[in-house]
Order: sequence, then structure tokens, then C-alpha cells
Amino acid sequence: MHKSVRYLLGLIVTCCIWLNTASSFAQQSLAPACDAAQGNYFCSNATNPCADWLTSPNMLGDLGGARSGLAESGILYNASLTNFYQGVASGGNQQTFDNGGKVDQFVIFEGGKLGLDEGFTAIMHAETRYGEDVILDAAPLVPVNTNLLYPSLNNETAITGLLFQQALSEEWAVAFGKFNAVDLWNMVYPQTGRGVTGFMNASMILPMSFTKTFPLSTLGGGVMRMKDKQIQGALLVYDSNNSTTTSGFDRLFDNGAIVLGLWRFFTEFNELPGSHLFGGTWASGNYSSLDRLDWAFIPGQGIVAGPQSGSWFLMYVAEQKIWIDPCNLNRNVGLLSQWGLADENTNPYRWTGNVALQAQGLIRGRDKDTMGVGYFYSGLSGQFKTLQRQFDVNDLQGGELYYNATITPWFHLTADLQIVEPSVRFNDTAVVFGLRAQLLL
Repeated sequence: MHKSVRYLLGLIVTCCIWLNTASSFAQQSLAPACDAAQGNYFCSNATNPCADWLTSPNMLGDLGGARSGLAESGILYNASLTNFYQGVASGGNQQTFDNGGKVDQFVIFEGGKLGLDEGFTAIMHAETRYGEDVILDAAPLVPVNTNLLYPSLNNETAITGLLFQQALSEEWAVAFGKFNAVDLWNMVYPQTGRGVTGFMNASMILPMSFTKTFPLSTLGGGVMRMKDKQIQGALLVYDSNNSTTTSGFDRLFDNGAIVLGLWRFFTEFNELPGSHLFGGTWASGNYSSLDRLDWAFIPGQGIVAGPQSGSWFLMYVAEQKIWIDPCNLNRNVGLLSQWGLADENTNPYRWTGNVALQAQGLIRGRDKDTMGVGYFYSGLSGQFKTLQRQFDVNDLQGGELYYNATITPWFHLTADLQIVEPSVRFNDTAVVFGLRAQLLL
């Protein structure tokens, strides 16, 4: 039986079991009438200034009053430490386990409280990377740990995002500065989780054919349309160069500009919310399918391919809530599926797609726990396969399963399993297991 068929059958069986489990939990949890006490399940120590350490939302608490004092002045500070113990148990390029992690710091400046315009906001994201990873050990073109791509594969500290936003009305805003791609995508689809709360594999977070014209971090600006505090549409223009560890001004637009446009239609199906996003990019620079990608390792570096002018990408994203507990809206099951098509003459990925089921609070008494199961497929471009014929590359696919347990409000522990069919034929199927511990500081 063809490998693609086996993967699809396996996915269908897994999803059926998963949905059956979700349905069973839902049936056990739904009573004819909502339990009145359930509405106060999370409302004990959360509103008590004397809440003890284990029920505090942050491990370091209020930092001696500094955190709340800054917030009153219009400066919000949040930090987290995420540690990964991840390894290739079998297959892949090399079987090894490594430990590494990241400190993420977010500082939000609120214009109104700072004496500036009420609709002005600035968001800074600084990242510090430490330790080792198995991104290159697992499989080319499939980053198994999205979060550790930042700021780079070297251990360093950098400001990867500095976004300035000015609201023009309740519906429109202008944004400019240094865009962090994962942060920006997380603003549109929070369930993608930036690699620290949901899936770890980049192929499950966004369509990989997007990455050619979506640098990890880059300078740009544009307008956004908001609806109910969600991004409905955007038109952005940004630089084609990655600038995670630099200011970006030294190479600004030296290889043209990229235009990103997207629009999202919000829908309801059986009284459950959903949306359909259509978007795309166009790049004016010179590209080839063998260009270095900051998102993923491309085998055969040193092979020369003639660049072509311009590149494009189209995408469609569907999301739909499948079940929501009417007594506790935090308990739900949702579907997210992302598809992309790109210029095969300038992009190693011709078309890519993924489908994922994610849930929160399926187990009674574990309302903050989340879990997910997903499948992805990346079809490589014909030109890329021809240029890489010495490596006998082929389309790649895989799946990921995770369970994220909330130990305390500030401590989350995730078990993650990935199975990746690599693009290089002489590598065996990679089985990647990981533990992720996140502390909200």
C-alpha cells in the first residue's frame, strides 16, 4: 500500500478514536442543566490578592509590586521560560536527544496610560536561546521545533519583534516595525501556540510553502482590519530579508519587497463559530528554489540554480469549533486546516497542507489541559527535485500528537510525539519524542 494511503488511513483511525473519546467526555460532562457551582470553578484565589504561590498566574508573583505598578503606568511585562528535552528515537539523520530552551520576554506599552494617543500600542518581543536542539538531526525541510528557530540556531539574545500599532477606529489600525512571523500568525490563529503551548512542528503551525515569502523576522508595515478583537484582514508590505538578530536596516529592500494580503470570513455552523481565510503573497525580488531558508534546512547547499524574478504564494485556512460545553466555554474541540500553493520555480515547496484537531478541558477537572493531533503533507516542487536528484528527494509527510497538562497556572508540562517521513529517501522514518516544560515567570 502506498505510504500516503497508509498515513491517511492512520490519520482517519486516530481522528475517529480521538473524536469518539471527545464525544464520550462531552456526554459525561453535559448535564440536563448546568451546575451552578461550575461557573465559579476558576474564581477562588485568582481574584484574591493573598493568593498563595501555587495558584498565582505567575511563578514570580507581582515581583514585589513592580508588575502591577508598571501596569498601572501603561507598561505590561510578561516573561516565560520554556525548556525542551527532545530527541530522535529512531530514523532521521541521527538518533540523539538534546536539551535546550528559550526565555521569551514581552513588553507592551499602552499609549493612553503613557500620555500618548489612546489607540497607540507598542509590543516588544525579546528572545534568549540556550542549549541544543534536534532540528537538523530529525529531517530536512521539516523543523520539528518551531520555537527554537528563534533568534537563530545559535545561542544568543535578540529583539525579534518590535511592533507599533495605531488604532484608527474600532475596526481599522495601522501597524509598522519589526514583524515576528510566528507572533503575527499567532495573532490571527492563537491556537497555533508559537510552538510553546500547542504543536511543536512548524509544518503544523503554518503552511510551509508560506515560509519562502514570510521571513522569521522582518521590517515592514501596513493596515489591519479588526472584528471583535480578531484580525479579519490585512495588507502588509515588508522586507524579504530575515532580521531576527539584526536591525534589518543594513539590507532593507536590497532584494525587493513582499506584499501580503489576507481576508477572513467569519461563519457559524450549527451555531458554532468558524472562519475561512484566503490570502497570498507576491515578492518582487530574485529567487530560486535552492535559496537558503531560515525556517528549514535545505540539503545540497552549494548547488547553483539560476534565480528568477518574482515569487508568489496562495493560501486557504479553515477553522471550525466542533464542540463547546455550554456550561463552560473553555471546554471545546476545534478543527484547523491550512493549505498553501507556491511558485515551483522559486520555492522548494510546491504545495503544503495540514489538518489538526485540538481540544481543551476534555477531562473533567482538567479544564486547562489542552491536546492535539494532526497530519501534514509537503509536496516539493518539480524543479527542486530535479536539482536535488543526487539526494533522491521526495515529498514529505508526518503527524504530531501532544498533551499539555496544566500543573499550576504558571507551570505547563507537555508530552509530544512526532512521526516524520523524510524527504531524503535514504533516511528512515523519524520518530521524535519531546517533553516541554513552560514556566510563566
